[in-house]
Amino acid sequence: MVWLVIVRVRLFAILRERAGSEEVELELGQGATVADALASLEETPSLGELLERMPVAMAVNREYADSSTELGPGDQLALIPPVSGGAGIHVRIGPESLSLEALAASVASPAAGAVVVFQGVTREVSRLDYEAYREMAGPRIEAILRDCVERHGLEAAAAEHRTGSVPLGEASVIVAVSAGHRAEAFAGAREAIDLIKAEAPIWKREVESDGTARWVEGGRPSGAGRGRSAMDQPKLSHLGERGTARMVDVGAKSESERRARARGRVRMSPKTARTVAAGEGSKGDVLGVARLAGIQAAKQTPALIPLAHPLSLSYVDVEASVDEEAGLVELIAEARVVAKTGVEMEAMSACAVAALTVYDMVKGIEQGVRIEEIVLLEKTGGRSDWRLPQSGEA
Repeated sequence: MVWLVIVRVRLFAILRERAGSEEVELELGQGATVADALASLEETPSLGELLERMPVAMAVNREYADSSTELGPGDQLALIPPVSGGAGIHVRIGPESLSLEALAASVASPAAGAVVVFQGVTREVSRLDYEAYREMAGPRIEAILRDCVERHGLEAAAAEHRTGSVPLGEASVIVAVSAGHRAEAFAGAREAIDLIKAEAPIWKREVESDGTARWVEGGRPSGAGRGRSAMDQPKLSHLGERGTARMVDVGAKSESERRARARGRVRMSPKTARTVAAGEGSKGDVLGVARLAGIQAAKQTPALIPLAHPLSLSYVDVEASVDEEAGLVELIAEARVVAKTGVEMEAMSACAVAALTVYDMVKGIEQGVRIEEIVLLEKTGGRSDWRLPQSGEA
């Protein structure tokens, strides 16, 4: 006779929405493990695809567990999706015990060649008592992880911090990050834990075996006394620790195919626009010269923008068009490269210089010609893709 084990599975956030319920029941064979439960859930149409691509932490009876944990009758298995921050970011603050294995698994990615985990453990005293201003600490840690992901090119980052009493030898804080290479993973993990300790409003009290206790002194949090938004300000990647300008070190990043498109617009009278379209300007072919100027400018971007990286462009072009009735010359530049950094500045430089060239070639025909915009339309490659929202989009 095969004995069945009934296990209740708690679902949260997007998992709950997909399943249409906050709890489901599974019938599993005797001796079934968390891995068996997950395999059964992956066969559920509403959850299968999501569980395949989303890293989740597992808890059995409110304690973190790994995939080999055996399940018994009446056990409650909770699936915990990444919280507070969306894809790639996970933050949790609370009294529950921490699981190094679960947090490391939460940042795993097919694109990650390195996972670095830091674990802070109670030492030398009987216990540490932690108190947190959770409503502020959670968003602050999330912001720190976001900055680290962007600055170091991480694939994902996660942090969990305990509150309440943490006995000798147990973990009070864990930070895990993943990246393409070990250098950026080590740098990202170290910066994340250093900033969490310096900026998150979390306090600890050392308690000796005889009951004597003292609050551990700390420093003034970064941004304190500088207004509400000071701690939320994104850090400029082109500034060094002392606020001096620097070229960003992209040595640890992996190469990928990058592409950027930008747009420039030059406004003039319909009469002048017709002259430009016909190629009858006193200086010759306005659009042809502007295209060549833009291409040349893209190749010379590091000489024009002091902190831009020299790139071996694989492609650059500028398309020019004229709306004669509106009196508008539109310039669309595209740049491509396989590199460790993007080509947004190359595309925008191409548009800027092409627009200036149009201005130069028509200023003898009409005074008051205006360069109306130089704007990035989209970029692909690197950590994320981006596109300029169209009218009516959020």
